[in-house]
Amino acid sequence: MTEFAIEAIGIKKQFGGKGRGPFKKPIVKALQGVNFNIKYGENYCLLGPNGSGKTTLIRSILGLLEAEGSIKVLGYEIPKERQKILSKIGYMPQDISLYPDLSVKETLHFFARIYGLKNRQIRKKAVENILDIFLLKRWQNMVVENLSGGMKRRLSLASSLIHEPKLIFLDEPTIGVDPTLRLSFWDYFKDLNEQGATIITTTHVMDEAEKSRRIGFMRNGRLIAEGTVKGLRKKVPGNRKLIIGTSIENTKPIAELISKEYELKVFSTNFKLEVFYNDDSLIDSILTFIREKVKIRELQTIQPNLEDIFIYFSNESEEGIIK
Repeated sequence: MTEFAIEAIGIKKQFGGKGRGPFKKPIVKALQGVNFNIKYGENYCLLGPNGSGKTTLIRSILGLLEAEGSIKVLGYEIPKERQKILSKIGYMPQDISLYPDLSVKETLHFFARIYGLKNRQIRKKAVENILDIFLLKRWQNMVVENLSGGMKRRLSLASSLIHEPKLIFLDEPTIGVDPTLRLSFWDYFKDLNEQGATIITTTHVMDEAEKSRRIGFMRNGRLIAEGTVKGLRKKVPGNRKLIIGTSIENTKPIAELISKEYELKVFSTNFKLEVFYNDDSLIDSILTFIREKVKIRELQTIQPNLEDIFIYFSNESEEGIIK
């Protein structure tokens, strides 16, 4: 058994090109040779602006779109063996796909049957359980058409998880929901992952992406970089600063010593030093150097945020993937 829940190699997908003359649609290269491997038990987030290829990649992996390249999900070839994975995965699409004239409870029973819960008693127990988890019991008899946007998205998520899948795809799961519900969603995703589920989410919201263990940056149909936030941050030069509060008012002499010793830009103000650096490995040495001369009363480290990191990789890499 492979260590990967998903193995995708050289995935390409384009749209358009049909029609003739002035009616011919332009070709859009939605995916341009994406390699995408996810280990069992990972909590992974695809981050990128709208139109970067996130949804197309997910739909290709699920076999909902035909694409060039090699795709295996849970060891099965996609799309050839797609039917074999249906009961093992959960998929929440970006666009809410619910029948407006069904009640909340009927909707859950409907998706439970789709995902293979044929036994009536098992299905009933699963529905009752998911109603409790997502606090939907109060609205179980309300038709979908009368639900708010946030409630529809909550029901959509519950429907994709009713069969307790071990591989979960969540495409922009918190779009259009209020901040409180957004936080509860991410707490629940964390719980599922800690229970062993492999989770792949997509988002264009920077602070949401940081809740995943590993992040992949997508831009123009390419996976331009991936890794942990900490690992990606180390590869971004500049934008790092130590703000150090000291026990002395005139910090200029110390600033000059640091600048000379480490060849770094250092600003001095009353009681404070600002040290600009590129190499994280210098931090301990700089702090030891300062402590030999003055007491440190305050310490703050400012490093590139996720937006800085994404912009850096967008500018530096137009092809391939940076590991």
